[in-house]
Formats: sequence, structure tokens, C-alpha cells
Amino acid sequence: MTVSNENLPLLLLKARENSIAYVRPVLAEFGLTEQQWRVIRTLKREAEMNAQDLALESCILSPSLSRILNRLETDKVIIKKVDSSDQRALNIRLSAKGNRLHDRIAPKVDKQYKLLYQAVGKDTISNLVSLLEEFSSRGQQAAQA
Repeated sequence: MTVSNENLPLLLLKARENSIAYVRPVLAEFGLTEQQWRVIRTLKREAEMNAQDLALESCILSPSLSRILNRLETDKVIIKKVDSSDQRALNIRLSAKGNRLHDRIAPKVDKQYKLLYQAVGKDTISNLVSLLEEFSSRGQQAAQA
């Protein structure tokens, strides 16, 4: 099979869409977008991050992240504070409400991913994850060279 420059990104997007389709109903139940969930999940894993690192880790462009953070702060899901050593930098962490929200959603998301594993097959997903990690790593190395 020949993969052209045009269909590789499209196939990656389709795979992403197929996987997130399992989770989207859970997020909708809690009034969250996929991007908001990525921010919450990343902050839960990392505890506290500056906005630049959060954008990189959650794969969200900075202008979009700013809007998402403002909404999550308004909803009291996150706490933003100015970095004591760099007044231009923001440190972000989950609030107690944000931690509780994550802990309520995560088991439901995990359940949906188990359904995806059953539908697609654990081996297929494991192989895909390995390939995507290699693809991302090599792509990043090539871009930095």
C-alpha cells in the first residue's frame, strides 16, 4: 500500500476521531470539551505546570489554551497563579473541584476505552500505540535536525 502525503494525515485524523468518539458522550455528560478534558487529565498527572508546558503536553495551541484556561478558571476547575520567579509566567493546577471532577470522569472514560479495546482488539491497539510512538519520536527528531 502506498501512503501519500495527503492520506497519512487524514488516516491519523480518522483514527483519532474513531477513538475519541467512545469518550465524547462521557465528556458531554459533564459539559466538557475534549480539549478541556486533555487539560484536566494533564494537570492531574503533572500536578502543576506553566501554560507553555501545558500547551505542549496537551497538544493545544496557546491561543486556544488561553480560552480553555479562562473557562476552566471561571468554572473553578483550575487555579492560575503568577510564577514568583517570572511575573510573565502562569502556573496552573487543578482546584479541589477540578480533582473531584477528574476523579468522577476518569473511571467512565476508562470504561469507554475498554469498549474500544474490545471492539478493535488489544493487540491492534498495542501495535498502533507502538507505531505512533515511534512515528512521533522519529518525526520530532527529524524536525529538530
